[in-house]
Amino acid sequence: MPTSCDDNKNEAYDSLEFISRFLPQSREDTDASFNDSDFTRNRKLPLAITLALLINMVRPGKRFGYQEVINRFFSDTGLAHDKGSTPPDKAAFLRARKKVPFDVLSGLFEKAVEQATGLASSCGGAKWNGFRLVAIDGTKKNVPYSEELVQTFGVPHGAHYPQLLSCALFDVLLKIPLNLMWGAYDVSERTMALELTKDLGPGDLLLLDRGYPGFELFEKLLSRGIDFLVRLQDNGLFKPVSEFLAEGHRDGKITLHPPKKLVRQRLRNGEPAPEPIRLRVVKVKTKGNKTALFITTLTNKGEYPASALRELYHLRWEEEEFYKLIKELLEAENFRGKSRQFIDQEVMAIYLYCLLVRIMMMEAAMKHDIALSGICQQAAFLAVTRFMDKLLVSQTLEDCQHWLELCLTEISWQRYKKRTGRSFPRISKRSYGKWGRRSA
Repeated sequence: MPTSCDDNKNEAYDSLEFISRFLPQSREDTDASFNDSDFTRNRKLPLAITLALLINMVRPGKRFGYQEVINRFFSDTGLAHDKGSTPPDKAAFLRARKKVPFDVLSGLFEKAVEQATGLASSCGGAKWNGFRLVAIDGTKKNVPYSEELVQTFGVPHGAHYPQLLSCALFDVLLKIPLNLMWGAYDVSERTMALELTKDLGPGDLLLLDRGYPGFELFEKLLSRGIDFLVRLQDNGLFKPVSEFLAEGHRDGKITLHPPKKLVRQRLRNGEPAPEPIRLRVVKVKTKGNKTALFITTLTNKGEYPASALRELYHLRWEEEEFYKLIKELLEAENFRGKSRQFIDQEVMAIYLYCLLVRIMMMEAAMKHDIALSGICQQAAFLAVTRFMDKLLVSQTLEDCQHWLELCLTEISWQRYKKRTGRSFPRISKRSYGKWGRRSA
């Protein structure tokens, strides 16, 4: 475990202590439940090294087999050379993975989110008109074939491989995931969204795409004091909206009445009938002479003109860019595990890696006096790849600071250059496709 260093000799970083003590050194350092025999002896794969290897598995670059991942990690960190021993084999790593409870990884995720949001106040640009801007969106991923994964996630009609659906609550200005869920491919995204909104409250402004609108969702958001801007289908989806558009209106207030089925259900359960909802509907022009239709709680036209809402909704694209990043750079659709436990670990490792990179991008922005938006994100991911393992397994705080300084410098090398007019067609990076053959 890293030890303290002399503050007079070392430049302070907000994240130095966090990174140096990020990985638990023993099962006693976590709130998770372990079996009595797990990680108790002095092994080549103690808890911290096992967790570091899990994070290493999803780093940018070509995907290698387990043994090459292990050899590369032990070589890059010097662990094998320092101790004069060979790296553990694949079987040992798989046994160690099985002993890591999911709570350990979810706990690390929460720590990373807390660190990232804490740093955000120092970077500026974390709010829009006083709101924290968040979005929820989902993506589907194929997983390797196994009977356990077929039972857990299901197989879409006509497909050969199981598929999971994951949804993330995403801060679009900080570009970090705040929470996530995943499950069977046929789970409703709206159901996941309702669960993820439990983390929100007054001061949050939620951006949602066309697949999410519904009276019950709006009702829940309003009951928690959550503002929202949601895109609607071009036909308006709700009858009052369709009538509003048919009358030639483009910006005004409408009243949504609860569906009769929902009213009957509430009354049957002994609950009061839901109240009507008053919201603003706005139709705006977008690029290519197209239109977009929004429904929102931002009813003040003077404070939030239609043009501001159009630009506000465009910020939701940052979550789409995030999914593109993890699919193409981290190969998030290329899983190794064939059990629910291993899939869960790899999903969490991907989001952890993204959070750790974002934390170091914030540190680099502050150290080198660069706007966070001016740092090239893909180059930052590649720079962190060269230092992540050394940072996580540093034996002293001085070592951790040394690697952190080098990492932040390399992150600052390449700046982001905005290029307009670019298109990004959806590309699948799966090694097994929907219609691909599956070996018996």
